[in-house]
Order: sequence, then structure tokens, then C-alpha cells
Amino acid sequence: MTDVQSATIRSALQGTDVIAQAKTGTGKTLAFLLPLLQRMIEDDPNLARSTYRPPRTSADNIRGIVISPTRELAEQIAEEARKVVKGTGLIVQAAVGGTQKREMLRQMQRQGCHLLVGTPGRLEDIFSDEYSGVAAPQLKALVLDEADRLLDQGFWPDIQRLMQLLPKRDVMDRQTMMFSATIPREVVSIVRQTLKQGFQFVRVVGENDSPTTERVKQRLVISRGVENQLPALLEIAQRSIEQHKSNPEETRPFKAIVYFRSTAEVTLAANIFRNLSTNTAQKRDAFGMLENGPHPLGQTKLYSIHSRLTQQQRTTASESFRRAESAILFSSDVTARGMDFPNVTHVVQVGSPQDRESYIHRIGRTARAGKEGEGWILVTEDQVSDVDRMLRKIPIDEDTSIATASSELTPEMLEDGKSPAGMIRNAAKRASMVDKAAVYQTLLFAQGGSLNKRQKVQQVNNLALNQWGLQEPPFVKPGLVQKLGFANVPGLRVGEDMEERGRGGDRGGRFGQSRFGGRGDREDSDPFGSDRDEGRSFGGRGGFGGRDRNGGSRFGDRGGNGGGRSQRRQVSAFG
Repeated sequence: MTDVQSATIRSALQGTDVIAQAKTGTGKTLAFLLPLLQRMIEDDPNLARSTYRPPRTSADNIRGIVISPTRELAEQIAEEARKVVKGTGLIVQAAVGGTQKREMLRQMQRQGCHLLVGTPGRLEDIFSDEYSGVAAPQLKALVLDEADRLLDQGFWPDIQRLMQLLPKRDVMDRQTMMFSATIPREVVSIVRQTLKQGFQFVRVVGENDSPTTERVKQRLVISRGVENQLPALLEIAQRSIEQHKSNPEETRPFKAIVYFRSTAEVTLAANIFRNLSTNTAQKRDAFGMLENGPHPLGQTKLYSIHSRLTQQQRTTASESFRRAESAILFSSDVTARGMDFPNVTHVVQVGSPQDRESYIHRIGRTARAGKEGEGWILVTEDQVSDVDRMLRKIPIDEDTSIATASSELTPEMLEDGKSPAGMIRNAAKRASMVDKAAVYQTLLFAQGGSLNKRQKVQQVNNLALNQWGLQEPPFVKPGLVQKLGFANVPGLRVGEDMEERGRGGDRGGRFGQSRFGGRGDREDSDPFGSDRDEGRSFGGRGGFGGRDRNGGSRFGDRGGNGGGRSQRRQVSAFG
């Protein structure tokens, strides 16, 4: 039993309201599932028998609700709950956006439901729909998982409306449990509104603990340009795979999650890696591109996940990655919190993360269940000062062993079908021009870094010309250029049709959709003080919002910082 489970389960079994602060990967899910489900059986002992069938099945017998900020996490919790209730008569259902509402309701009507796990928008939708047949007149427990994230993403209005649709606590008493990695002021305010007097506050995170597990060896790689980052990623992957082959007894199979700042970057990077091949004979096809050889990552599977995929696609990708022994999951932040993927050996973050908390939660996907892991962050020189400030006092060491990160991508290197830079360039030529244009625009207008607008244009042009092999950079729409203040910046191509007027690469991958079939500041020890007895208040009921927020060059000298790369100092800011 983990610390958070030991600290909360006894009180939860007694029906006490609980607010628990604990790191990710510490067993929070079972800490609320076990007492919640046990109390259901104590209320109705018939549910302990798998053979028990009620006189009728319906969707209006819900005893517990778990609210989660993301579809993936909600489905993961529901799956874990199904494992726990196996051999009993308890029925678990999931209600998330991105799925067919009608089919979900039909399943609930047919099978029944005792525990409902869902995202705020979809839960508020089905409970406010008078024709859904979903009701919870016997609701005994409500759980808010990842409470800080529920607030970060603006879900509190949905939750307030949902609570107005549930039985009043003076009519049907219910237990409320909240679990959160952090306890910001906003969470304190919600606790005062939702938990009963005498609630228990449990902090499993020590006041002086770093939120990042010490079992993660963290490395910072400074790349010469944006175009060096995917080759550097490939080099890290190849090296780790070879290390496992050479010493399978001491090293685990390479299994990594690679985080990007945008959906566009996830899509392009995944497609480029799917198109990778080695070409030791340097043979070219009729289009002048290197012919395909074996994939440089061997049998390592490749998957991608982001908010624009359908829920079915996201579920398939996450479940396939869970089952895979060696794989890479290219991901946006939809998997960064609460998601549990077994045996992840590496987390790689490409580019500066949005904030310190994002970095920490991403890193938390590895070194779980007592195992060790590695964390890598790949940034360009202009992002270093931002990262220094953001990640101060986190133990990160600069790593200079990745040769392709600091190398000048010469024509000879880019033409070498055996080098990481050459393989990435050849694969990028086959990627969709639409995907490239989307990434070009995303990086061009990204916030942060020390570059002025001219230098930023030079930086992304180097990416387009060197890594992608384009003859000219993609066009950017005039209205967007004007709106964001990039008018008259040298090197920027302004035009309307990015797909047709861009040059190069619009052939698509030779392996189709997937090469491998899917390859595919200090807090008080108790922030609630003597305010635990304050009453609760909820906002008025509102309409359904339908929200689920899971969401050398001819253009100037090479180099993103407008000058030669300075000698890197010791990363003292992280110490």
C-alpha cells in the first residue's frame, strides 16, 4: 500500500470527506476507488456477487461519480475500476467527450451503472438532458481527481452546474473526495465550498520535497538550431536501443514519450519518424530521393496522440503504447498528467515547456512503480535563459554527448542516408506540405525565447530549407502576418495558399498511415487552517457548454541567435 493509500483509505471507508495532496504515480486512483466501491457493497451486499442481477437495469442507479480533467485519464480510471469490481455485481461506465453520446446512453440503459467516470462537460451534458435517462438519486460519493488541473482548464463552472443537477446533500448525504498534486489558492476556495465540516486533509508531498522524482536522471541538450532537434531525438533513440541490445540484463527496452508544444509538431514529427529508413547504398529513386532501407529503429513501434484525434483513435494509441515493449509515443500535453503507462524509460521534451508545472508532470510519466527513468529536454540556445528561470533548483545536467544537436548540418551530412540528419531530411521530404506549413507557422509565432522577429524568421527558414529540404519556405497568410506584427520582416514569404504554393514534399509517406500498423512558493502544512467549517455555495445552473478542453540560407545567416553560438556555461541555475 502506498503512502497516499495508507493515509486516506481508512478515513474514506468511514465516509469522511478527504482532500489529499500527492505526487503523480503514487497510487491516488486506488486510494479513492477502493473505499468508494467498498462502501457501495456495504450499502447493498447483493452487489458483492457477480451473479446478482437487479430486477431491472437502468442508468438512474448511480452511486458514485468520478470527475477527471481529460478523456484519457477518465477512461484509464474507468478501466482500473473495472478490474477492481471484477467478480462483483458493480457496473462501471465512462462518459467522455469525443464519443457517441447516443451509444453511450444506450449502453448505460442496457447494462446499468453504479460508478460513472467522466469529464466535466460530458457529465454536465448528460445530467442536464432530460431525455438521457441518467440520474443519481442515490448518489453517495463524488470524487474530483486532479483538482488543480480541473481549475487550470476552466472546468469549475461545468462542475458547479453538474452539482446543481445532483441530489442536495441535505436530502441525500454524500461523501466528497478531492485529489490534487498541488494545492493552490483556488483549490482551497473550492474545498471550502464542497467538503463537509471535519474533512481530512492529507499531504503526502513533504513541504521541502521536489515534485520531480529523484529516480529520474534529467538532461538538458542545447541544439544549434530547431532543425537539429529531430535528428538529436533519433540519435537518443538509436543509442538507447543499442544499449539494450548490448546489455539486455542491465537495461530495459527503450520506451519513450516525446512531448511537443503543439498538435502540429506532434503530427509532423510522428509522420517523419514513420517514414524513416536507412539507405547504406545511397540509391535514389526516379524523384531523386534516397530509396528505402530498413527502419533505423527496428521493431520499435511508433504512436501519436493529441487532442485533434477522435476518442477512439486516442484510446487505441494509448492502449497500444501501454502493451508495447519498445515504442515511442509522440504526444501533446493530453498525456502529461495522471496517465499511467508502464515501463516508460525515457521522457523527451522538445522545446521549452509552457511552465514549470508542465515540465514536472511530463517527467512524471517515467520512473513509476519504483523504477528508474531518464528525462531529456531539447532546447535551442535562445530558449536557455527562459528554461534556466523556469526550472531553477531542478537537478538538470547539460548533456553534450548528442553529436547531431550541436553539429552544423552541412550538405554532406544532410545527403548521408546513414546519418540521423540525413535520414530525418529524407523522411521529411515525404511528409505532407500542409503539416510542414502548420509547424512553420506555429514555431514562427510561438512566444518565448530571446530572438527578435527577423532572427525568428531566419530560424524557422533554416528548419524548412535544411531539415525539410524545401526550395523555399512555406507561405504565411497576409492577415496573420499583419495581425502579429511580422509585416516587412525580411525572409518571410507572404501569400494565401500555403498548400499549393509551397514547394516540395507533398508526396506522403511510402508506408501509408503507419509503418508498423499504428506505429504505428512554500505552503503551510494545512492551507485550510480553521476554515474547514465554512459552508458551501454553488453557482446557479447554466446551460450545457459542450466543452471538453483537452486541446547558410538565402534568407540570412544561419543561427537563431543572430550570431555565433557562445560557449555554454555550467548550468548553475539548476543547482
